[in-house]
Amino acid sequence: MIRKLYDRIRKEKKKETEKKDTSTLPLSTGEGAGEVRPYTHCMNCGTTLKGMYCHQCGQYALDIHQPMWKYVRQYFENMYQFDGKVWMTLRLLFSRPGFLTNEFNDGKINSYVHPFRLYMFISVLFFTFFFMAAERSTGRALLTMAGEQIPDTVIGMLQRADADALPDTTVYAYNMETLRKVLDARGAQRADSLVRLHYEERGDELNRVTLPRALFDACLKRTDIHEENQTEAKVLRRTAQLGEMDEEELFYHDMPTDSLTGRITADAYDWMTNIDQTDRLHQQATASFVLGQLSKWTPMFLMFLLPVQALLFKLFYPRRRYMEHFAHATHLSSLLLVLMAVPAGILLWEFNRVSYNNVVTNPVEDAFIFLSPLALMLYQLVSMHTVYREGWGKTTAKCLLMLFLFNLLALGLAAALILWLAAKAMGRI
Repeated sequence: MIRKLYDRIRKEKKKETEKKDTSTLPLSTGEGAGEVRPYTHCMNCGTTLKGMYCHQCGQYALDIHQPMWKYVRQYFENMYQFDGKVWMTLRLLFSRPGFLTNEFNDGKINSYVHPFRLYMFISVLFFTFFFMAAERSTGRALLTMAGEQIPDTVIGMLQRADADALPDTTVYAYNMETLRKVLDARGAQRADSLVRLHYEERGDELNRVTLPRALFDACLKRTDIHEENQTEAKVLRRTAQLGEMDEEELFYHDMPTDSLTGRITADAYDWMTNIDQTDRLHQQATASFVLGQLSKWTPMFLMFLLPVQALLFKLFYPRRRYMEHFAHATHLSSLLLVLMAVPAGILLWEFNRVSYNNVVTNPVEDAFIFLSPLALMLYQLVSMHTVYREGWGKTTAKCLLMLFLFNLLALGLAAALILWLAAKAMGRI
C-alpha cells in the first residue's frame, strides 16, 4: 500500500517536472541539426496552449530565437494586420463595394482587416509618402525662386548645349552645390557636369569649380574670402607639413597665398550675394512651418470627418445603428486615400515639370485627375445600394445630396483650418 502511494507521488512529480521543463525550453532543442520543438505551454503563465495565443494571459507564442526580419513582420501583423488578410481585404474593397461593410455588420470580423485598422494602415502610408514628396517639391520651388537671377536665355543655352563641352572657366567660389540644385530645378540637364566641383566633399564651402563662362558672367559676383577660411588655411598649412595631406589640406595647399601674411590672395565668387539671406531664411522657415502643420493636422482632419460622415449616413438611414454607418464611412475613406494617391502624385509631378521646365501638361494625367472624384462618387453609390438595400433611384438621390452636404462641411472646415494655420504662420495667433 505504501509502495503504491510512493510510486504515484513519484509519477506526479515527474509529470510536473516535465511540464516545467517543456514550458521553459526554447524552440530549438540543440539535439539535432534543424530540430525544432513546438511550444506546448505558455512561456508567461505555463498554461497549456491550444493555438498561437494563450487563452489565459493572451501572450503570443513568440520564438525569441527567430531572425530579426520575423520580428519586423510580426510587428506589422499585430499593429496593422499586414498579412494575407490585408491583400484580400484590399481586393474586396475595390472589387465589391459595400461587401466588407456588410460582413462587418454581420459580425464576420476575423476574416478581414478591421475597418479602422485598415484606414490607419492606408493613411500612414499615404501621408508619409505624400508629405515626403510635397517637401521635395517645396524645396525645389524655393530653389527656383532663389535662382531667378539666372536669365532664361542662359538656362536655355545650357539645356541645348553639350554639357561636357561647356565648362571652361575655373574659379574659387561659394555655394556651388546649391547652384547645382538650382540649375536642376530650373530644368538644366546634368547639372553636376555643368558645374564641376574639384572637391566634392566641400559642398557649399569655398571650393574650386569649373563652369560655363556664360553662367559665370550671368550670376557670379566677386566677394571676399571669409575670415574662417583664412584662419583654416593657416592652420591646415602647418598640419600639412607633419605628414601626408588629406583633401582639406590639399585644397588650401594649392591656393595662392601671400608669402608674408599667409593670407589667401585668390579671387573668390558667389552667386548668392544679391539674394537677401534674411528673406530666404524666412521663406524656408515659413515653408517648413506650413508643411509641418499640414502633416500634423491633415490626418487628424480626415479622421475627424469619419464620425461626421457617419452622422450624415445616420441622418439618411436612421434605423441603422451608428456603428454600422461608421464602418461604412471608414471603408469609403480608406478607398478615398487609395484613389487620391494617383491624382496627388500626378499633381506633384506636374507641378515640378510645369513650374521648372515649362512642359505642357499631359492630357492622360489630367483625365486621371478629373475622373478620380467621379470614380469615388460611383463607388459610393454602389456601396450605399449594397449596404442599405434601397432602390437605385432613391439611393442615387441620397448619394448626391449626401456628397453635397459632406463636401460642403469638409470644405468649410478645411477653409477654417487653413485660415487658422495662416494666421499662426504670420504670428497673429
